[in-house]
Amino acid sequence: MTAATIINDAPIVFDDPGIEDDWRPENYSRKSYGPTRLKVALTHSRNLVSIRLLHAIGVPFALEHIQKFGFDIDKLPHNLSLSLGSAEITPWEMARGYSVFANGGYLINPYYLNQIKDYNDEVIFQAKPLVVCRKCVEDEPNTSLETTEQNTLSEAKEGENELIVTGPAEELITEKLYAPLVVNPQNIWIMNSITRNVIKNGTGRRALQLKRTDLSGKTGTTNDQHDAWFSGFNSEIVTICWVGFDKFKPLGSRETGASAALPMWIEYMRVALEGMPESIMERPEGLVNVRIDPETGQLAHASNPDAIFEVFRLEHAPKSITETNQPDVFIQTNEAASTPEQLF
Repeated sequence: MTAATIINDAPIVFDDPGIEDDWRPENYSRKSYGPTRLKVALTHSRNLVSIRLLHAIGVPFALEHIQKFGFDIDKLPHNLSLSLGSAEITPWEMARGYSVFANGGYLINPYYLNQIKDYNDEVIFQAKPLVVCRKCVEDEPNTSLETTEQNTLSEAKEGENELIVTGPAEELITEKLYAPLVVNPQNIWIMNSITRNVIKNGTGRRALQLKRTDLSGKTGTTNDQHDAWFSGFNSEIVTICWVGFDKFKPLGSRETGASAALPMWIEYMRVALEGMPESIMERPEGLVNVRIDPETGQLAHASNPDAIFEVFRLEHAPKSITETNQPDVFIQTNEAASTPEQLF
C-alpha cells in the first residue's frame, strides 16, 4: 500500500458472526466517492476506505503493527471495527502512539515526574525515560529496526518510568535507555506528509489559523458522536485533545473531532508553539518523488496536465505507465451508491 493506492470508497455491508445485526458503516457525510487515493481518503477521513484497507491487509497484521506504537492489542477489537476507532483508548496511550510519528519511528514511554527532592534538597527519585538518539541506534545494531522486527516487542511493560523490552535488546535498552526504532523512518515520513495534508486540505483545516506549515494531525469521531478527538504534532511536541462524557453518551449532533476537539487543540498549541521554530522530520534516504495521475495513482504521461507529485519508498514506486502496482481488490470502477458490496 502506498499513498497513491486506489481504494474504492463505496457502500459495504457486513454479515459478521461477531455482530448481532448486519453492519452497514458509512462515511460521516453519508456519501461515497468511488475509487480514491489512500492519501485523499485519510485527508478527508473516509470511513469506507479505512474499512476496505483493513480488510485487505487483515486484522492480525494490523494488530501486529499497532503493537509497535505501544498499544495493548489484547484491549483492542479483533474485527474490522478497529479501523473506525472502536477501541477504548486513553489520551495518554494516544500520545504515546503519536509520539512514534513525531520522533521518527521510536517507541518512548511517557512520564509525569522528572525528579523528586526531599526537604534537604536531596534527589530521592529521578526518572529514567527512554530517549530518542538516532545516532546511538544507528551505532548499536541491537536497537535497529531489523532487530526489533525479528524479535518483535513481544512484551512492553511500563515499569518505574522506563520501558522494559523482552528479548535480545533488553539489557541494552534498560542500561542505556535508548528508545528502540520500531517503525521504518521512510513510512513515518510519508505518514507525516499525509497528516500535514489533513491540516492543509482536510478535516483539520481550521488549524491553518496557526500559520505554520509543520503541523500534522488527525480528527477522530466515534459512532453517534460519543467521543471527539484531535491528535496533532510536529517533531517537537505531541498534543492529544479528547472531548466526551464520563458516562458514555452522545455529545450531540455534529460534535465531531473537527468541531469539538480541534478548537481546543488550536488554542493550546497557539501558546505551546509560541517562539518555537518550525520543526519537520528530516527526510530519510530511500524516498523518491514520482509524477502520477491523480485518478489512477499510476505513473503519469508527460502530456498529462493534471499530474501531481507523490512520494514513494523507492522499492514501491510505479516504474512504468502500464504497471498497475495496485492490489486487485482495489481496481474497481465506480459502484452505484445504492448497491452495497457484501464482503462477508
